[in-house]
Amino acid sequence: MSDASSKSFSRRSMLIAAAGAAPLFAMGSAKAAGLPPAAVSYQATPKDGHQCSDCKLFVEPRSCKSVSGDIAPEGWCKLWSKKA
Repeated sequence: MSDASSKSFSRRSMLIAAAGAAPLFAMGSAKAAGLPPAAVSYQATPKDGHQCSDCKLFVEPRSCKSVSGDIAPEGWCKLWSKKA
């Protein structure tokens, strides 16, 4: 009887571990897709002299490593970080 319960326990442990890892996989795919512009307060105009074309996340001609969609070089969002 103890053999049956140990097999049951290992299956249960594996299922619980897989369920716990599922959100991590979901986060990875969300990151690859990019955040929605509204989530980072994206605007198509500069703010306080900062604009997307001067940000380390901006990718020419009109995209971003972290934000999805069409990104204006003159735009701005909360993730803005000066290029090195």
